[in-house]
Amino acid sequence: MADNFGNLDWVDGQVSVPGIYPELYFTTKNSIVAWPQLPDAPADAAAEVTLAGNFTLGLEADEVTSKVWKRVNCIDIKSQPTSEQQGEVRCKTYLNKLKVVVSLTNEEATALAKLAANTDLVWAFRERDSGKFRVCGSEKFMTVTKVTLDIGGAPTSEKGTTIEIEAVDVCPFPFYDGLITDDAGEVNPAAV
Repeated sequence: MADNFGNLDWVDGQVSVPGIYPELYFTTKNSIVAWPQLPDAPADAAAEVTLAGNFTLGLEADEVTSKVWKRVNCIDIKSQPTSEQQGEVRCKTYLNKLKVVVSLTNEEATALAKLAANTDLVWAFRERDSGKFRVCGSEKFMTVTKVTLDIGGAPTSEKGTTIEIEAVDVCPFPFYDGLITDDAGEVNPAAV
């Protein structure tokens, strides 16, 4: 096994920008026909935690059009990913949690609440600091998506939808530089 620990060097004046970009993407696991994988023999620390390959989505019912990722525009300053180690010695995994706050309670938000309750999903988001995509959801474990709608009360109260995702994985939010396509086109082109 290679020693893929890297240096955690900090340069004076460097800034670490917290948060995520306001666009996230999700797809159902049953839409995925091929999964990217963590490499068996990673060469360095980056390869150790970056999924190799692409998510390959199947075809729509018309058998011509490829399925695409769905998009969620969130309130980025209220949305947050966290990852914590869990399990016993030699059986450690990570519980990746992603909280997403959206300003909508419309039909699409309500449909997401209804359907996500019993659907296994995979989520992708961009880390603001690096600009790289990271994945919440794995092939090995079920993803739990809980959606809460708050229609509000007083004129000054908040209205919206909160999506809380929990996904067990062998890596804290693996990086992903592969293809993501939504209904507007390529969001993230496949790495060459």
